[in-house]
Parts: sequence; C-alpha cells; structure tokens
Amino acid sequence: MKVNLGTGAQNSHDWERVLAGDFNSPPATPDWQCVEGALALGDLAEPLGFDGIWFPEHCGTPYGMTPNPIQALTYFAGRTERVSLGTFVAVAPWWNPVRLAHQIAYLDIVSKGRYDTIGIGRGVSKSEFDAVGVPREESRERFNECLDILELAFSGERFSYDGEIFSFPEMSLRPEPYSSDLFSRIYSSSSTAESLEILSRRGMVPLFVGNKPIWDAGAEVRRVNTFRKEEGFEPCQPKNVMFMYCVPDESAMKDAAAATEEWIWTANRDVTVHYGFADASNFTGVKGYEAYAAREATATALLADAVQEKPEPGTKKQPGYHASNLLIGTPETIFEKLKAAQEACSFCEVTIVPQFGTMPYADGIESVKLFAREVLPAVHEMAAPLHEAALPVEALA
Repeated sequence: MKVNLGTGAQNSHDWERVLAGDFNSPPATPDWQCVEGALALGDLAEPLGFDGIWFPEHCGTPYGMTPNPIQALTYFAGRTERVSLGTFVAVAPWWNPVRLAHQIAYLDIVSKGRYDTIGIGRGVSKSEFDAVGVPREESRERFNECLDILELAFSGERFSYDGEIFSFPEMSLRPEPYSSDLFSRIYSSSSTAESLEILSRRGMVPLFVGNKPIWDAGAEVRRVNTFRKEEGFEPCQPKNVMFMYCVPDESAMKDAAAATEEWIWTANRDVTVHYGFADASNFTGVKGYEAYAAREATATALLADAVQEKPEPGTKKQPGYHASNLLIGTPETIFEKLKAAQEACSFCEVTIVPQFGTMPYADGIESVKLFAREVLPAVHEMAAPLHEAALPVEALA
C-alpha cells in the first residue's frame, strides 16, 4: 500500500492570543518558523521512502497555514524526483476555476505528471470564506460549477461555460497539461450525507481526512459504491488521511503520554475554533450548511462545551478526532491500527500527518524517521483490497 506524508504549518500555541483578541502583540512563535517546520517534514518524504507529499489549504488563522497548496507542491516538485503530490484539500469555492485548472496543469507539467491526487473540497470555515470574499451560501454552487469547468478544461478540447456563478468564453487551457487524465485524479472530501451522494453520483471518489470514526467512513464507502452502481460506475476505494506519532517502545509511550494528550487536545481545540464549530449559529440559516447547524458533536464538529481551558488529565475528555484515526504508539501498535483501519474502510492509500496541535516539529521529525524505519516497509508490503463490507448493497443481495 502507498503511504504519503502530509504536512501543513500549525501555530497552535498562538490560539490563546487570537481568542483573546490580543492583536497588538505578535505571535510568540513567528509563522515563518512553522512554515519552515512543515517544509522540513516534506523534505523527509523522498529520502525516507514515502510515496508522496500532501498539503492542505488554509489561511487567516493559526490552523494549517497553507494559503495555496499547489504553490507548496510546486516547490516540492522542484526538490524531488520520485514522490507523487497531493492536496487534502484544495477548497474549490475560493478559486476562479479557470485559474485553478491552469495551476493544476502547470504543476502537472513541472512534476512530469506526479500530481496524482487532486483532492478538492467545499470548505466550511466562516472566517476563511470571509477572508477571501466568497459568500459561503454559494459554496455548493461554486463547487459544482468548478467541477464542471475542470472536467471541460481537462478534456483536451476548447471549452466555454455559462453557469449561475461563472461564465467563460470559448477558450483553451494553455499551457496544455502534461497528462491527459487529470479529471480522473480528482478526489472529493465531504462531511454531509447530501454532498456525499451528489459527488458519488457524478463519479467522484472520496477522500477521508480523519473527521469520523473509521467504521463510519467504511459505511460511507458502501453508500458511495451503492450510488456509483446506480449510476453505472465501478466500485471504488477511498484514500484516507490519518494522524501519526510513533515512539520506540511501551516505556517511551508511557513517558510521552502527557505530551500526546496535550497535542491531541490542542489539535481538537484548533479544529473547533478554526471552523467555528463551538457556536452552531455560525451555520444556522446558511444555505448548504444545515447539517452543521443541526448536529451536536462529531470528530470535527465540537460544540460549545469543547471550548474551555484544558482540563486536568482524566477529569474531562474533550470530544474530537476518533481514536480509530489516531496512529499513536509503538511501531507494532501503529501497524496493527493501520491494518484494522484498512479492513474497516477499504482505503487503497493512506497519508499520515505527523505533526498536529502543539507538537514541536522536532518531535514530528523524529517520529517520521522512526515510522520510516520500523513501519513503512511493512505497510508497503500490506495488501489494500476492497473488502466485501464496502461493496454496493445490491452486490451482496
């Protein structure tokens, strides 16, 4: 199975300053240092034997801080020769679709076809939509029209488009991409049942980013494949993103227990405040986000009682990323968790994210090196089949 390295710039320690509105003082850690830490992790991918490098898209808060993942991947296209490239995810509604198509095509050229996972999503965070000046209530229409335009642009033919949001005269994609199959490389990330069905019925393959228990993601794969069967598509396998921290042995795990609890807690806190999940009114009445306003708490939708001072260990468990998506432990433990996750979800490829929350980048780097020595070879040998539980319902009748 292929294993990629995912990285983004987290300035998690800065959330206290941001939440306090203390903008007269600078971050204790400059953002550029966090960006350098993320790039240092990416530089490990090829020499350590990983199959790819992935970046997210985020701006405007201390979370994720990669305003253009295609720019970051182009940087790595010039620093590497072998690894593939991926996004988890580019947020389609923030882009002019023709510019997005051209940037994808250009990265395809300079990487000689290595941008093989074009992960895209619809976006959630009110602060990010506001920062880029895009109405959030238009996100679904913008996302759907962006997919239409990318399909036309990557067809190799001249194209035009006249939609509700975007309109373009007849034109060609220039420069033409290096590859002829770019549209088939698009993977979609969705958090609502409605979006999942819409995307599945147009043939999109899901990309899961750790925002639900792994067995719930597995159940969604069956629904995806059921919708695909009804539309005449073959069954598919998703790609998954999972968080990872590797330690040498159980003794080291005991020593690191308090630190890992802190990192997980702050990662969940970061998600809560960045996406605005602590206040359901951020979604109430916003077209396309009704499901976010209605639900109480899931792996990435943590409501008001989750935003608090960090409790003492063992006194209150903050909801957040489910343990089934956290690859934390010894090499043996991580391998067994990965194997169980693949059996539950049928993913064909996994991207590990080795730095999250307030984890120092130096710790993430050491963890990645250990994972590469002790776990990566075994995962490369591990089969990644499409399991019966992920097949369409009709196929089992």
